[in-house]
Amino acid sequence: MKTRNYTLDIAKAIGIILMIIGHCAIILPYRPYRHVIFSFHMPLFFIISGYLYKCKDIKDSLRKDLSSLMLPYLYTCLAIVGICLVKSLFKEDYWDRTIYYIQASFIGSGSSHSCMFLSGLPDIGAIWFFPALYVCKNTYNCLQSYSLKKRLMISSVIFVVATIVGRYLIFIPFSVLSGLSAIIFFAIGDAFKVFNRIKPIHWAIGIACWIVALMFSRLSLVRPMVELYFIDVIGATTASLLVYLLSQKIEKIRVLSKCMIWIGQNTLYILCFHLIDLDVVKVSKSLKHVNSVLALVVMILFPIIATYVFVNLKKWIKERRSISGMHT
Repeated sequence: MKTRNYTLDIAKAIGIILMIIGHCAIILPYRPYRHVIFSFHMPLFFIISGYLYKCKDIKDSLRKDLSSLMLPYLYTCLAIVGICLVKSLFKEDYWDRTIYYIQASFIGSGSSHSCMFLSGLPDIGAIWFFPALYVCKNTYNCLQSYSLKKRLMISSVIFVVATIVGRYLIFIPFSVLSGLSAIIFFAIGDAFKVFNRIKPIHWAIGIACWIVALMFSRLSLVRPMVELYFIDVIGATTASLLVYLLSQKIEKIRVLSKCMIWIGQNTLYILCFHLIDLDVVKVSKSLKHVNSVLALVVMILFPIIATYVFVNLKKWIKERRSISGMHT
């Protein structure tokens, strides 16, 4: 029986915390660290997803991922719209925001776009990741009949085409092109299950590519946009591997690893609550004028605490239902 890879949970925890810090532009002005974070933090999640990928029947995969990915997207959109509706009773401008987020929910964009067609549409924010991963995972699953080498080659082609189309030509709702662009990282994650020996020369090339990408490029899967294409891919992959090595070190620190593993196992919930805070609750932003460091700490802790409450409440309700079912 295979045991769970807790190092991956810790890596996901590092990724979600870095993502929240990367979104702190509403609190702190631009800093170079945000460019470093954005160079790999989303590829990290797709690489881990690819590593954990298991070949499934196409119909079963589509149906299961609707529940695990698209339902959280739907519930988060409903929460955002619901909070906006309540706030609109007290603040008139929130009615416009309610309309905005209703539109954004049906568009599924994570950011503004600069393409020729369908650019400038309302964006829902960070949960673009849910439909993008749904598209990415199930497109890759359709390639299951090919060898790993061919899957990597096909994914590379899809990555290039989707990135060019998404950046210059048209936006397709529900971040379809972002998901297709990210498929190269999903395929790399899948490949690491077989090719997991990395030689010193590989590290040297990878780190060099990451440095070049940081200096001369910008990677953004949400748009999607890259400047140096496979140099960006190699750089982001190398940075993700460095996070994995760091996670192995953290795993040896008992108390810290326990907290990080829990965060990593609940990253999807944390992402949802982070977006709710970012878009409509704005607890952290309200503290911006008091102390920017405090605001950043709250920005990180709010979705984690909210997730802890939600997970335990969900567990309690499930237990109560089980007890009541035993008495009937």
